Amino acid sequence: MPATTFIGKVIVELPSVNSTNEYAHKLLESQTAFEGTIIRADHQTEGKGYSGNKWESEGGKNLLLSLILKPGFLQVRQQFFLTQAISLAVAAAVAEISMLGEVKIKWPNDIFHSYKKVAGILIENTVQGEIILHSVVGIGLNVNQTEFPRTIKPSTSLRMMTGKEFDLNNVLDILCEKIEFRYLQLRNNHVHEIQKDYMKNLYRMEEESVFIADGSRFNAQIAGLTPEGKLVLHVGDHHKVFGFKEVEMVI
Repeated sequence: MPATTFIGKVIVELPSVNSTNEYAHKLLESQTAFEGTIIRADHQTEGKGYSGNKWESEGGKNLLLSLILKPGFLQVRQQFFLTQAISLAVAAAVAEISMLGEVKIKWPNDIFHSYKKVAGILIENTVQGEIILHSVVGIGLNVNQTEFPRTIKPSTSLRMMTGKEFDLNNVLDILCEKIEFRYLQLRNNHVHEIQKDYMKNLYRMEEESVFIADGSRFNAQIAGLTPEGKLVLHVGDHHKVFGFKEVEMVI
């Protein structure tokens, strides 16, 4: 069990499910889910990634989970704070387990080592008025898989990064501890620290990169983020602001 007070203290283990996020939403609808509950599956038939992408994973090799949170202290306009906190937690877990540096967050919430993706995050929020009623945090972390379909973007795993095989339960414990640390930091309104650390760990920050927007490629540097989490790019001699799904970095 993780050394936490509530994250991961209740774990629903499933051999197979269409989507852990969908299962989590059903638990919330039935009003039987405590905050910190994790739904974990060996295999997902309809795993979802960011921007509607499908999350591919070999059965029993990786961590596929959804975490239920109830961040009623956050307003809808502050939802990117949660994305930042979770992204930092997953990146910290990967760095600690692998004992490798250069684990970065590719905006908004993919975890990269070198130029390859090791983890993805999908957060689905339910709102009530201006408040986030509850959040389902889907996380896919590549642990022991060593082969990935050529059709998906370059991927890696903890095993490929280190040459070692890992116990999935131990990886989950560390992940839960990192998430609880950042979530409590957010709940205690230490937002400035989260924002500062997020920018420090942002993939290719202030480096010349290639982006695609509206079907066109262009060179730009990441200059920063707006308070809502939109990406500010330095293009030529001016800045452009892009929302989620409006721009993609070419890897």
